[in-house]
Amino acid sequence: MIQTPLSSPSLLSRTRAFLASRGLRPRTARGQHFLVNPRVRDAIVAAAGITPGRMVVEIGPGTGVLTEALLQAGATVLAVELDRDLAAALTETLGSHPGLTVRVADALRVDFAAHYGDHPERGRIRVVANIPYYITTPLILRLLRCREVFEALYLTVQREVAERISASPGGKTYGALTLACQYRAEARPVLAIPRGAFYPTPEVDSTLLRFDLLDAPRVAVASEARLFAVIRAAFSQRRKTLRNTLLHGGWPAAVLDAALEACGIAGGRRGETLALEEFARLSQALPARNTPDSERDTRQREPTGKRTASRISLSQDKGTGSR
Repeated sequence: MIQTPLSSPSLLSRTRAFLASRGLRPRTARGQHFLVNPRVRDAIVAAAGITPGRMVVEIGPGTGVLTEALLQAGATVLAVELDRDLAAALTETLGSHPGLTVRVADALRVDFAAHYGDHPERGRIRVVANIPYYITTPLILRLLRCREVFEALYLTVQREVAERISASPGGKTYGALTLACQYRAEARPVLAIPRGAFYPTPEVDSTLLRFDLLDAPRVAVASEARLFAVIRAAFSQRRKTLRNTLLHGGWPAAVLDAALEACGIAGGRRGETLALEEFARLSQALPARNTPDSERDTRQREPTGKRTASRISLSQDKGTGSR
């Protein structure tokens, strides 16, 4: 994985001037940490394989540092920005470029399939973005479900999240988020980004992750919701055995024991030792739970620049910021 240096004084000064001239200040509560390192910017564009004519979605363009580089590489960019002031400033500075469309919207609520309709590039579009930390999980999971629109995602996330996503069974960072990403994509880290590459400086370092979206889920199951209900239950109490966590999750002992035996999975194992394929077999062998919310997705907002929660979220959140 490529290592990168710290911020560029000139780009940092430019960013500060950009904000000050418009009476704006970074809203860190919205995840607004702006990229101020030209080498990181250029490395992201290179890693994403941007060539003339490539269609790109950028989420949280902020001051437009990455946007400008994408346009210079020949991309056609849809920049989705929640902050109206930043969107207006971006339109003012780069709006005359024929390859740029600025959309004021929450990326968690944009219907990308409807936006691109029958466009001939549909299915080959890439997302390239420094996404706000606090909506990392719901945004990634939402984008992973858009294979009909996107072929790949290049997302800057906090390093801890990158470690969780790329973890292997048995590791401390392996969990529900790992499996959710494996289910729909091949994910790997491509660029280490120090915290000093952003202004204001966040509390953690970042990593650029590449997701190659799969044409079909990695495993075939009758109920995707049940698969993730089993996964969530298995990771709800990491120190307990798989059997105990699933008992606590609502499956009767007799039913659970029969399913474990049929799948050849020892109940004394812990959830973090199971591969996705084993979870798939187990979910096929187990019935739906009887509790009303047995397969209801939960929601988890990521804190800004701080440690993220380990619980997986498959639902939408309330807002996106800028990076």
